[in-house]
Amino acid sequence: MNRRPLNRGRPSLVGRLLLAQIAPLAVLGAALAVAGALAAHAVVEKSSDRLLAGSAASIVAHIGVQDGQAKVALPPWALGLLDSPERDAVFYAVRQGSHLVTGYEDLPRLPAPAPNETNFAYASMRGYPVRIVQSTVMMPGVAQPVVVAVAQSLDSRRASVRELLFTLIGLPVLLVAVAAALVTPAVSWGLAPLSRLAAELTTRAQASRPDLTPIDAADVSTELMPVVGAFNHMMRSLERFTQALERFSADASHQLRTPLSVIVANLALLERSATTPRDKALLGDSRAAAANLRQVLSQFLALARSEAAAAEGEADLVALLTTIQVEAARAFPEVEVLARLPAGLRLARGNSVLVGEVLRNLVFNACAYGAGKVRILAKTDGEGSRVVIWDHGPGMSEDELRSLFSPFRRGAASEASTGAGLGLAIVRSITRRLDIDLALRPRRRGPGLVAELRFSAPHGPPRRTRS
Repeated sequence: MNRRPLNRGRPSLVGRLLLAQIAPLAVLGAALAVAGALAAHAVVEKSSDRLLAGSAASIVAHIGVQDGQAKVALPPWALGLLDSPERDAVFYAVRQGSHLVTGYEDLPRLPAPAPNETNFAYASMRGYPVRIVQSTVMMPGVAQPVVVAVAQSLDSRRASVRELLFTLIGLPVLLVAVAAALVTPAVSWGLAPLSRLAAELTTRAQASRPDLTPIDAADVSTELMPVVGAFNHMMRSLERFTQALERFSADASHQLRTPLSVIVANLALLERSATTPRDKALLGDSRAAAANLRQVLSQFLALARSEAAAAEGEADLVALLTTIQVEAARAFPEVEVLARLPAGLRLARGNSVLVGEVLRNLVFNACAYGAGKVRILAKTDGEGSRVVIWDHGPGMSEDELRSLFSPFRRGAASEASTGAGLGLAIVRSITRRLDIDLALRPRRRGPGLVAELRFSAPHGPPRRTRS
């Protein structure tokens, strides 16, 4: 069953902080923008209307009476109050009843306010939207009320509103933008201790032997202390469990190998002294089963030893293969084991015991199923070394090769043997730990199986073995 990634559909920490900080700031900025727009419009409207009313009042102040008719001596500064950089269009009219005393005849006539009152309204004058102020006065000796109207186009009002809006809205928008831009570097800076912790744990996990020692909490931030404390507690428990399991595996294998060896030897003696074919067959089967169990325990012990041993070191491939060739010839006297080992072969990087375990398993496996002929070739390959082991046995299919490294899996040609199927699983475990390239393939010419290993040179200047 396929598992979906745990983080699919979940926002990242940066996304959460953006949502938690920028969203409220954006809402606040929008509210401030709306309030600023309303305030800007009200302030501009009030201040502009005061100037407009002042212009009308200055005209009223210069209205006189002559022969029962209103007369106006329009001062030049009366309309100059409305001057602005936008050069608004300004219109005025002074009416006595329906009679125009002075000004623009086409200025819209709006309902006049009560005497000594002022009103404001929006209208249109010659295609311009304008703001009109009207003021009504009663002049002595004039029977009809005099209405003074002054109109101004809206360009200066709109420009003032825009300036205020830029000030009132631009600052909140800038604040939100700066906050959003600072979230990512702020989060990166805040998560730097967590990043260092993740890098340390990744380095430990990728090591040849995982480091289960507790994490040094000296550089850990206060917020991460509970997590690090819980993790260290788990690491201590895991290390105790791992060490106990390794000790149990090694001790159990050691303790069981000796009595099994005694059982195998005694069964062999009883088999030789048995008088009936049935007794000999039973004792032979029992001896073979005990020998197989002893081999399984030996392989378990080798696996436990490989897991507990340090991976670092240097291995002399020539010395190891020479020893293994002698051991194989002694264990399989019917097999012809030939080796071609150059004296100047480079040292290989890796624990010598573990490298020897890999080579021994591969050579002994070839001897067991190699149809009487096993060949070993070692040579320098670039900066490292290469070892090739091949036999003349029946070989294996591609499907068998893909599953051959699984524990307790054996090829079809070895089903009748007494092996446990752990040798190649041990080989795969060690080669992965020591970073050794291992490939199994059928022989190109004739039957048989080829095992090829590539070893890296030790760190530092290349060294050669003795001649």
